[in-house]
Amino acid sequence: MTAAPTDDRLPVMLLTGFLGSGKTTLLNAWLRTTDLAGAAVIVNEFGEVGIDHALIAASSDNTIELSTGCLCCTVRGDLVDTLRELTEKRAAGAVRAFDRIVIETTGLADPAPVIQALMTMPVARRYRLAQVVATVDAVNGLATLDRHSEALKQAAVADEVVITKTDLAAGPGVVETLAARVHGLNPGARLHVSRPDHMPLPSELAATDIYDPATKGTNVLAWLNAEAYGGDDADGDDDQAGHGHARHGHRHHHHDVNRHDAAIGSFCLAYDEPLDWEHVAAWLDALVMAHGADLLRVKGILNIAGQRRPVVLQAVQHLFHPPAVLPEWPTADRRSQIVFITRALSRDFVAEVLDTVRQRRPASALPSSN
Repeated sequence: MTAAPTDDRLPVMLLTGFLGSGKTTLLNAWLRTTDLAGAAVIVNEFGEVGIDHALIAASSDNTIELSTGCLCCTVRGDLVDTLRELTEKRAAGAVRAFDRIVIETTGLADPAPVIQALMTMPVARRYRLAQVVATVDAVNGLATLDRHSEALKQAAVADEVVITKTDLAAGPGVVETLAARVHGLNPGARLHVSRPDHMPLPSELAATDIYDPATKGTNVLAWLNAEAYGGDDADGDDDQAGHGHARHGHRHHHHDVNRHDAAIGSFCLAYDEPLDWEHVAAWLDALVMAHGADLLRVKGILNIAGQRRPVVLQAVQHLFHPPAVLPEWPTADRRSQIVFITRALSRDFVAEVLDTVRQRRPASALPSSN
């Protein structure tokens, strides 16, 4: 397992959120600033997304040049094909160069297949998923989370959640109640409040990019967000590798969240001792084969025996991204920390699967890295 010293793949921000949650308004606000200058924006169809025509400078085929310096194009049937066409046009000089991509999903989209497309070849050869941003609106957000599984998944897998339409929310405490609900569902996500006089910009949301060597340290830990799950609380049993207990903020909301959100929950496992790679691989294989659909998102920084640098792991449902190696550890903390966002899978069950694998398979470390 090796890694190149730099990663020149283009970062991708995935913007998701349920119908009417304010994605279009947020995206149009971004396009009126210089924050996306040099970016390419991919939307599913202009009829739904409604890119403001005042922003359009010229158009050719399915690629539109925006007056703010962005490119915008539609998904033509398949995201992989659209990305391939855009890459080919960039290489041929048919469109000007872009340095990142923002992909806006349809409101009814399950984000998992989109994330999976970004994590597999040939897309992953040129692009890397940097962060997932989800919008949840303060007017209908609570009811939407109750009624629509797509909205739950969108909020559950996000790295950043933007609460929109706060100026239209009826009654005191509505925004706070929604924020607590989202936090209980996904305690690792950073929450942002959007107002007409201030909408969070991409530069505020794109605080983490684990594959960029320039964003080490706290940025890597922000991507993992293990501290939000109580990842620093370990049971101290070396034989069990000290897997950390899940400690959720707003504890009094946690049980209600799991009852009303189809058992979607989050937890972090922390291991003090280096993990054997074959144990980890067998553990994850077992989880995927039996419960792949319920692994909504997995992300971790691992200390692997025989590997001096941290190994980055991320997955969505049945698909695990090939492990990558960071240039160095972000802090002096060398524990393995793995965040699971799951449906109807408990922390104890997931940890027990690894314990079972360890008992049945001999350890075999990876070759030492230089």
